[in-house]
Amino acid sequence: MPRASLTPAAIVTAARRVADDEGIAELTLRRVARELGTGPASLYRHIADRQQLLHLLADDLATGYPLTRAGRDPLDRVVRQWHAMHDYLAAHPWGARIIADGQYALPSARPIAEHCVDQLAAAGLDRETAVRAYRALWHLLLGHLLNAHPFGHLHGARGDGTDLDRAVRWLVTGAAAT
Repeated sequence: MPRASLTPAAIVTAARRVADDEGIAELTLRRVARELGTGPASLYRHIADRQQLLHLLADDLATGYPLTRAGRDPLDRVVRQWHAMHDYLAAHPWGARIIADGQYALPSARPIAEHCVDQLAAAGLDRETAVRAYRALWHLLLGHLLNAHPFGHLHGARGDGTDLDRAVRWLVTGAAAT
């Protein structure tokens, strides 16, 4: 009989801790079991394999995306939303890699997509352009998070949050102008 505290939710929480602290490469069922103070066999009652664990972890990530509503005007709200998503994913560095790998199309990510597209439409983009801008903003965000190599950055400096904010504004205003 599995421990009362050993649930899929507890396993995902432990997996998130391991991934946040040690990186996604270190995320194994054996490592998560050690984090929970149990053996890997106990986890197999709840999780079939590492692939399922990664799927559950990606789902957990998606359900945690921040949905911002504050901002002086619609464009400010868009910028705040993408900045909040940047900060959220920066706190879970493995998340950008999972998203970029594209293996998980999760229903739990749909509310953030709809929220972002609605914000882009409120900022003056028609629905089709808003969807395209949403995709482009994901590429921008993931590139910003995954580009750890300084080559190509002026003076070897990495971009900061203001660079991302400026790029989001440029992308949205440019899309609105087309």
